[in-house]
Amino acid sequence: MGLPHFPSFEGKGKGKGKLPEVESEHPDCLLLVFPNGTSRDIIIDLDYLGISSAIRDFPTSLDWIGKPNELSKEHFCWDIIYKTAKAVEKPPSISTTSIDASSFRSSSALFSQGSYHELTARQVVRKRRSAVDMDAVTFIDKSAFYQILMHCLPSGSGQPQRQGDQLALPFRALPWDSAEVHLALFVHRVSGLPKGLYFLVRNEDHLSHLKTATRPDFEWKKPDGCPDDLPLYKLTDGDCQKLAKGLSCHQDIAGDGCFSLGMIARFEPALREKGSWMYPRLFWETGVVGQVLYLEAQAMGISATGIGCYFDDPVHEILGINDSSFQSLYHFTVGGPVVDKRIMTLPAYPGPTTTDA
Repeated sequence: MGLPHFPSFEGKGKGKGKLPEVESEHPDCLLLVFPNGTSRDIIIDLDYLGISSAIRDFPTSLDWIGKPNELSKEHFCWDIIYKTAKAVEKPPSISTTSIDASSFRSSSALFSQGSYHELTARQVVRKRRSAVDMDAVTFIDKSAFYQILMHCLPSGSGQPQRQGDQLALPFRALPWDSAEVHLALFVHRVSGLPKGLYFLVRNEDHLSHLKTATRPDFEWKKPDGCPDDLPLYKLTDGDCQKLAKGLSCHQDIAGDGCFSLGMIARFEPALREKGSWMYPRLFWETGVVGQVLYLEAQAMGISATGIGCYFDDPVHEILGINDSSFQSLYHFTVGGPVVDKRIMTLPAYPGPTTTDA
């Protein structure tokens, strides 16, 4: 991107110092946004090879203009962050899986259409907010719960094959073939479904390994009314509100919603098969799952939020995982939001044609 490189901290260790003129930049993704298709007035013909060549020339062809704002007068060097970022870089010589658009599916099956409010996709995206607190009283029906999870499936639904290949939107945007992230769910307030610990297996090729790696007394039983093509299993009954809060750094929001969850990735095998550069990409997958949960909640008139502070080792202990085959990478919660009236809400992306708040 032509951004100046950050001065090396090698040998300097941790400590405070003056903020460099330009902070360290670690770009992960470059997006090219363009119109596509044909119409009566315009035909678009894109030179993809030329675009790729232009991107490679960016460091020499672009000028750095302007000066970034300083967020602090001092910079604290966390050397482990820079060392880790270097260790998980993907070598340019390694190519990821090419994307064949012809094999993709555009949507997942609907299980409970009535669970959604009458909103357009634009309204859902623009109204999406992170909840700052949950009300501890809101319930959702189990059909709505199943519908949310149906849209978390990487292969879509209503198909005879097992879940695993990332063929459905938006998971097909990830540049690797099969899903690596599963959901350990703490169900608190879902009408018609017992409170307890559940597990959504997003890649059924991992099912036998998951059963072996987790507690032997888990039930692995499909809950009542669960769609046949939804690989959801009840592990154990019980009130998990206090447990969920404790695992998420004692935050009430993890137990006061309808359900919360930990995202459990197939870890050491994925890194061994693909390389250490897969580590941040596992977080990409958790991010895509999280955004689906955000939009699903918003479309149903409830809310959601990611939980970045959690205790991974106790999560592993609860699940019975005693090695690095699976790893807790992120937490999330969905439920009835408590609106913080101290926060002002303005129209999203205001403009002359904007009508949606």
